[in-house]
Amino acid sequence: MSETPYVSPSVVVIGAGIAGLTAAYRLSCAGVAVTVIEASYHAGGRMSMAVREGYRIDRGAQFLSTGYEIIPELLRDVDLFDSLKTCSPWSGIVRNGKIRRVHSRGPATLASSGLLKWCDLLRLGWHSGLDARRSKALPLNDYSAWHEWDDVEAAGWLKKRYGHEVVEYLLEPMLQGFYFQAPEGNSRALPAWMNSFGARHCQTIALDQGMGSLTGALAAKLDVRLNTPALSVHHKADRAIIETSRGLLEADRVIIATTAPVARQLCPPETPLLQTLLDTRYSSTINLGIAFRDGLGETRIPDDVYGVLIPRNERKQIAAIGIESRKSRSLVPQGELLNVMLDGEAGKRLVNASEDAVLSEVLPELERYVPAAHQYMSFVHLNRWPQAEPLSPVGRSRAIAAYRASCTSMQRVVLAGDYLSVPTTEGAAHSGIWAADFLLDALNVRSR
Repeated sequence: MSETPYVSPSVVVIGAGIAGLTAAYRLSCAGVAVTVIEASYHAGGRMSMAVREGYRIDRGAQFLSTGYEIIPELLRDVDLFDSLKTCSPWSGIVRNGKIRRVHSRGPATLASSGLLKWCDLLRLGWHSGLDARRSKALPLNDYSAWHEWDDVEAAGWLKKRYGHEVVEYLLEPMLQGFYFQAPEGNSRALPAWMNSFGARHCQTIALDQGMGSLTGALAAKLDVRLNTPALSVHHKADRAIIETSRGLLEADRVIIATTAPVARQLCPPETPLLQTLLDTRYSSTINLGIAFRDGLGETRIPDDVYGVLIPRNERKQIAAIGIESRKSRSLVPQGELLNVMLDGEAGKRLVNASEDAVLSEVLPELERYVPAAHQYMSFVHLNRWPQAEPLSPVGRSRAIAAYRASCTSMQRVVLAGDYLSVPTTEGAAHSGIWAADFLLDALNVRSR
C-alpha cells in the first residue's frame, strides 16, 4: 500500500518586523508553507532603514550586542555576519553640562570621568555583582525567564540598592536612551536584565550595511506581501481565515507578530491573562536622522565617543545622540549623520507634531553639544514611533511565562512580538522563534 503523500502545513504570519520574519524563516526552513502579510509598504518594522542622498538612516533599532544569539545566526544564514562591526568602547553621559567619557570595559571611568563619586561606584559594583551572580544562568533574550525578579517596581528598589546618584546619572539615562522609559512604573526585572549585559562583558556592535539589511535579506527569502493589512482572524472548521485588505487567506495556523494594540484588534482577549498581555502599553519616541554634508563644525562631543546619553536632570527632550560614522563609516557617505532620539515624554507629546514644531524644540538642545547644528545641517529625516518599546510593569514577565504554559497544540492562533520578550531586536526575534517552534511541535512537522 502506498503512503499518503505528505502535504506541508500552512501558516500565515501577520507582521513583517523582526519577530514575524524570524518566525516565518524558521517555519520555512522546516518545510512549512508560509505567507507573511505586512500592513506597511516595507518589511522590517522598527528594524529597518531609510536611504536618503546616500545616507543610511537606522529608523528604529540602532545597535546589536555580542550577547545576542539568534540575530547572529540569522546574519550567518543570509551572508551578512561579516558586516558586524564592534563599536568604540567609549560612550558619553552628560553631567553638569559636560559629556563624561565612559569605557564599556573600564568601570573605573564612571568615577574618574566625574560622572559618579567613588563611593557610589563601589556601591554599584558590589550590588550589581551580587545581582549578576544570581542571574548568570538566565537567558538575555527571554524575558519570561526573569519571572523571579518580576515582583517589585524598579524605581524604589534601585534607589535603595544603588543610591540616588547611580539611578539618576547611569540607570535612568540608559532606560531612556535605549527604551524611552523611566524606572518609575517598570519592574525591577528590566534593570536586572540590563545589568547582566555588562556583567557578561557584552560589547555593542552594529551592522555595516544598516539594521534594515537583515530584515530585508530575510524578507527576500520569504513570501512577503506588503501593503496588506490584516483586518480580522477567525476560524472555519479546521482552518484559520484571515481577512485582509486584498481578500481572504486560509491557513492551518496563524502567528500574530505585531505590537500589542494591533494584536488586540485582531485577537480580542478571551481570558484575563490575554487581556494583561494585549493591554501592554508602549513608550513613544521620535528618531531624527540629521545629515551634515560638510561635517559638524564645532562640537563638544569627544572624538572617540559613538553615542551620548542625557540624564533627565540634564535634558529637555533629547535622551540620546548617536554619531553614525563612529557606528559604521559606510552609513555616512560624507560629513556626518546624527541619530537624535527623544525621551518617552517628549516622544509622546511630539509624535504627531509638525517637523517644524519638533525641530523648534530639538535644535536648541542639540546645539548645547553641536553649537552650529542649524547652520551646518543638510536635511532632517523624522521617524515617528508611537509604539517604540513595550513597557515592563510588574507582572509582565510572569504573564509571558503563564501565556506560553497555557498554549495548547489545538489552538489556531499563536502570539509573537516585542511585548512577549525583552525590548530588543533579539527579544523580538526570540518571540518569533518560540512561536515557530511551538507550531512545529503542534503540527508534528516532519524533518525535510
